Amino acid sequence: MPHIRVGELSLFYQKYSSRHSQESVLFLPGLGMDHTVWGYQARRLSDKFSCIGIDNRDVGKSDCAPAAYTIMDMAGDAVGIMDGLGIASAHVVGWSMGSAIAQEVAINWPERVNKLCLVASYHYGDPRGTERHETFAKLREALDLETYLKIVYPWSFSYQSYQKPGFIDGMRKRALENPSTQPKAAYERQVAATVNHHTRGRLSAIKAETLVLVGEEDILTPPVRFARAMAEEIPRSKLVIIPEVGHSLLAEAPDAVSEALEGFLSGS
Repeated sequence: MPHIRVGELSLFYQKYSSRHSQESVLFLPGLGMDHTVWGYQARRLSDKFSCIGIDNRDVGKSDCAPAAYTIMDMAGDAVGIMDGLGIASAHVVGWSMGSAIAQEVAINWPERVNKLCLVASYHYGDPRGTERHETFAKLREALDLETYLKIVYPWSFSYQSYQKPGFIDGMRKRALENPSTQPKAAYERQVAATVNHHTRGRLSAIKAETLVLVGEEDILTPPVRFARAMAEEIPRSKLVIIPEVGHSLLAEAPDAVSEALEGFLSGS
């Protein structure tokens, strides 16, 4: 399996492209998710770009962390993977927690980011969001995975998705069958990093052209409070809101997300 050592950690990456392209796209997954969350979009874009998905520390096939860490530490992991692959710069695409990582990469390593895509993003952990996620971590510790998913899915998916016959059951089945289920302690560490993320007031330092993409029905990272405010702060940004989908828009509207990413990264 392809891994790159970054510091003390061995981190997994997946190449989706069979052909070489001078333009690389690095896909960063969200809280508790591995590289497969971006699989549909990465495969769609692999005809034009060299697409790479990664497993963040503490998830998937990457090593578990020995201690607490920050979003900035995970941004360093992403840059370390780029170094290991010999990628001088790339388009960086992140979803949810992955978008927080992408922000820190763009702010602290601007020369490594060509274009930036922030999907279902946020730029600070407010008290309500912090309490919600810390409660999720306690529930994850106390409950079996199936029960836990039944509690958190209504936060992640839109009411429209719940009206699609079999859709939510299919998503839950796929999650339960994932052979790389995240350990509970690892989830708690990622939650702690997630809620302590804060780039509000620093986003103006982002030099890369940026797409801010969000679902209209997102109640975890509401568009009005986060996406719109972020687009206003980032100098060269474009805001796109996809209707009738929530925080899990990668699964709810895979084609619409792919088309938005492809159009932005291709310059059309």
